[in-house]
Parts: sequence; C-alpha cells; structure tokens
Amino acid sequence: MSPPPNEIYQFSIISALMSGLASPSSSIPISTLLQHGTFGMGTFESMDGEMLILDSTAYQFHADGSINICSPDQLVPFALITPFAPSLTKRISLPNKKAMLEEIDATFPEAKNAFVVFKIEGVFKRVKIRAIHRQAYGGQKLAELAEGQAVRSFEGVRGTVVGVRSPTWSVGVSVVGVHAHFVDDGRKIGGHVLEIEAEDGTKVTLEGSVSGSFRLELPQSKEFGEKQLDLDVLGIEKAEG
Repeated sequence: MSPPPNEIYQFSIISALMSGLASPSSSIPISTLLQHGTFGMGTFESMDGEMLILDSTAYQFHADGSINICSPDQLVPFALITPFAPSLTKRISLPNKKAMLEEIDATFPEAKNAFVVFKIEGVFKRVKIRAIHRQAYGGQKLAELAEGQAVRSFEGVRGTVVGVRSPTWSVGVSVVGVHAHFVDDGRKIGGHVLEIEAEDGTKVTLEGSVSGSFRLELPQSKEFGEKQLDLDVLGIEKAEG
C-alpha cells in the first residue's frame, strides 16, 4: 500500500531538544532522513544550527551566517520531512509572520487537527532569521541555547519559506502552530524565521497541502530511554517563536 499524500516522517520530538538530547547516539544520518522525503526542516548533532530541506537538498545554516550543503553522514537529532506534493497554489499578502498562520487556517479550515505543509516563494521586504550556536556541553537545553542565538535581518530578498503548521494536540511532539525556515534564492542566507513580511503592495506564492499521515520514529538510545523529558510549553514557544 502506498503511503498517504504528503506523509510526514519525524525523527524524535521537540521535548527531547528542550531537554538537551542532541548527541550522536540519539541521532540518525541525513542519508536516512532523505529516504523519507524531499522537503523539511530540523537541526543537527549538538543543535549546531538550522536545517532546511528543499528539492531533496539539505542545507545547514550556522550561527556565524555561513551555509553548507549537508553531507550524507551528518547526524540529525530532530527533523521532519515529507515528499511534498502541494494540493493548492495561491497568491497571498504577507504583512507579518502571524499572517502565515492565519492564511493557512483560512485556506485549510477542515485541517485544525492535522499537519499542513507549505512553501512560500517571493520577494520579501524584510526577513528576520536566527540560527543557534552548537551546544557548549552535552545536554545543554534548547531554551538556554536560544538565549544566545544569532539573529540577522535582511531587506529586499527573494527566497523560499519551508514550513509546517502543527496542531495543538502535538504539543511536546512538534512545534505547535507555524514552524518555518527560510533560504534565499542565492543560497547565501538562511535560518529559522522569526519575522517576515512581503514587499508593500505585492503578493507571494503559497503552496500547501494537508498531510495524510504523521509517522514518528523515536531515538533508540539509552539516554533517550532514561531521560525525563521536559514538557516546557512556554520554553518551546520562546525558542521556536
């Protein structure tokens, strides 16, 4: 039987990152992740920066602003990916990041309890992105890393947003609401989207689809099995907002 359209494969859960689990033993290689799709996001061993997957190519955005295409053996402690096949394309206004969530909710009103994967392409008046520094020590929690994140803003940039809207029941598993990463067309800048807006009077292109299935794989490491995970809802919102 073929998998449902836009099946999401997710490795590990956001509560594991909040608890500092990002070691090699709790990770999988990029090559394994890419067997499950072409479009997604995540992070790397030791939470070293941000990941974006577009057209089967995985990019790593470092806190120092550099970008590299990932090697097959790079390790991933948290990511989600899908063989993205949009069911809808439309032009939208995008005055701010909040408008992404509002537009997706309005476009897919019968998907409140489902995951929605989406891509937005166009020219953006302003994009504010972040990348976190790698852990300074094993087990350092995401909330602490987010306090020292590298934040950069860019104006008049053309690029692509890769995103997922996760339902409220997925708290602790995924990032509830909109979780989005950005890369410019020149593959020179990228990171986790904090703020974004389109050029005044212009529209950007939204492609999206409701995911027909959500498949979760958990780390098989001893540390994951023994760790009491933090369900830090406010911390997740602050770190991923």
